[in-house]
Amino acid sequence: MADKRDLTIKKRKPAGREADGAETVGETPAAGLHALPPRRKRRRGRSVLRLVFRLALVAALVAGIFLVYKNWDSIAPESLVIWLEEKLSGGQAGDGFPVELSGSEVLEMAESRDGLALLSDTAYIVYNSSGGEVLRRPHGFSSPVMKTAGKWTLIAEAGGTRLRLETRSSTALEMAMENKIVSAAVAENGSFAVCTESSQGFTSEIVVYSSKEKLLFRWQGVDRTVLDVALSADGAYLAAVGVTAQDGALKSSLLLFDLGKKDPVAQVDDTGAMLCAVGFFSNGAVAAVGDTGLWVVGRDGSIQQKTDYGSRELVGFAVGEKNAAVVLQDYGGTEGGELLVVNPNGDTAYTLPFEGTYRHIAPTESGAVLLTSAHLYKTGAQGLEETMEAPRDGRLVSTLGHKVLVLGLTALSEVS
Repeated sequence: MADKRDLTIKKRKPAGREADGAETVGETPAAGLHALPPRRKRRRGRSVLRLVFRLALVAALVAGIFLVYKNWDSIAPESLVIWLEEKLSGGQAGDGFPVELSGSEVLEMAESRDGLALLSDTAYIVYNSSGGEVLRRPHGFSSPVMKTAGKWTLIAEAGGTRLRLETRSSTALEMAMENKIVSAAVAENGSFAVCTESSQGFTSEIVVYSSKEKLLFRWQGVDRTVLDVALSADGAYLAAVGVTAQDGALKSSLLLFDLGKKDPVAQVDDTGAMLCAVGFFSNGAVAAVGDTGLWVVGRDGSIQQKTDYGSRELVGFAVGEKNAAVVLQDYGGTEGGELLVVNPNGDTAYTLPFEGTYRHIAPTESGAVLLTSAHLYKTGAQGLEETMEAPRDGRLVSTLGHKVLVLGLTALSEVS
C-alpha cells in the first residue's frame, strides 16, 4: 500500500494570478470589458465663466436686433442706396441758400425726413439742408396736392383720380381711384387715406391702403359729404370731417375710426360751425378746424374743448404734433390780426397779435412760423420766440431742421 507521504497533489493556478505567484483580490475583469478611467473633477470657475460668456452673447444679440429695429429707416436697402449715391457724387451737393427757381410755379412746400419737399405745377422736388436738389420727378397732375409724413410723400390729383406715393429713392406706387379725389392723407408707416366722391347711392367714400397697395379699410357715407381726412402717425386711426343737410341748415360732423372696426367709434355733430380740416396730435387727440371755431376731441370722442373765434374770421391754420394754430382777422380787414394757439388738451396756449397781410403759416416741432407782408414770426410752446424780416415777395414758409425758409417769386431763401 502506498504511503500518503508518497503522493504529491498539484493545484491548478487560478486565472489572473501573477507569474510570481502574487494575487490581486477582487480585480478580475470580465472578458471583453475595459475599466473606465477615473472621473475628473469639474472646474467650477471655468463653468461660471462659460455661462457668463453665453449670457453676454445673448444680450449682445438682443441689443443688436433692437438697434436694427429702431434704426431700420437708416439702414434699409433704399437708405443704403441713397448713402452710396451721395458718397459717389462727393457728398450732399449744394451751395447754400438762396436757391434760384424758374420754369414752374411752386404750389406747396413742407418739411419731410429727406429734406424740403416742393410741389410745383409740373414736378415733385426735394432740396437738402445745403440747398442741393436731391430729386425732381415730373407728375403730370392738373391740380396736385401734397401730404408728407416721415419719409413718405403722397401726391394726389384733386378733382381727378390719380395719385402717387413717393420716397426719396423711388416712386413706391401709382394708382387710380374709381371716383374723383376730394382729400388725402399719409401716415408715417406709409399707409394712406383717400376721400373721394362716390356713386351707387353713396355721397362719399374713404379708403385706406398700405404702402404695398393693400386695401386696409373702406367706408361709404350715405348722407354726409366728407371734406377732409387725417391718419394717426401709426396709421391705426382715421379722422374725417364732413357736412350734411338738416332742417334747412348744414350740420358738421367729426368722425373717428379705428381701422380694425367697420363703423365710427365716435361721432361729434354741430350746426354752429362748418368743419373744413382735421389733423392728429402726437398724443392721439384730434384737432378739427372750422370756420367759426376749433375743436379738440379725444380719441374716444369725448369733447375736450371748443374754442370760438368770436367776431373774427379764419384766414389760415396749421395743425402740428404738439399744437394747432389758427390765423384770425376782423371781418373785412386785410391788415393785422391774431394768432391763436391751442394745446392737445384743448386749452389755449397763447395768442399773438401780428402786423401786415397774412401770407402763409406752417407747423414746427413745438409751435409755428407765420409769414406776413411785414414780418416772419417764429413761435414755440410758450409763445413768440423771434420776429424776423422776411423777403417782400415771400409767399410760402417752412422749416428745415433749425432753418426757416421762405419761398419768393423766383428764389428760396433762408431767413435768420
